[in-house]
Amino acid sequence: MTHRADRDDRTTGSTATRGAGRRLRSALIGAALLLGAAAGARAAGNPGPAQIAQLIHARHEHFHALGKTFKSLREQIGRAQPDWNLVATDASQIERLATALPTWFPPGSGPGHGVKTRARAKIWAQPQAFAAAAKTLASRAQDLAQAVPSHDPGSLRLRARALGEACGSCHHRFRAHSSWW
Repeated sequence: MTHRADRDDRTTGSTATRGAGRRLRSALIGAALLLGAAAGARAAGNPGPAQIAQLIHARHEHFHALGKTFKSLREQIGRAQPDWNLVATDASQIERLATALPTWFPPGSGPGHGVKTRARAKIWAQPQAFAAAAKTLASRAQDLAQAVPSHDPGSLRLRARALGEACGSCHHRFRAHSSWW
């Protein structure tokens, strides 16, 4: 759900940068929380239910930020005159989030702990396959970010489509029930 303030930030000149800044700050705070929770879980040896709940909640927030940012980027590159500053900010944030994605799934944060998650146990049972899928996502996010200076919406749309395909491929393999497929 897009809040009015977020929608307005993306559509008006100088306030677009403020909206992107808020999204970036939220993502960085979430990343710090997830890393802190993961470190606490590792230090404790065996994470308890509260730590697992924190990890899963932080992971959910990261995916929400990634999806919201990807939507913003797609909206911008679909416009006749994109806000290239916002496109650059969104692409950079997507690249950071995609690169960090493997850290969102520390051991012990999967299903079966009484905490709702759509992450399949396959993530931890097949770590090499999951790592390969995450690497593909990060690579495609990097390709997208590197294409931004060209200011070529067609090229960016192709790269965004490739990134979306990497997301979908991972969801099909490693995510339980998704409402869009």
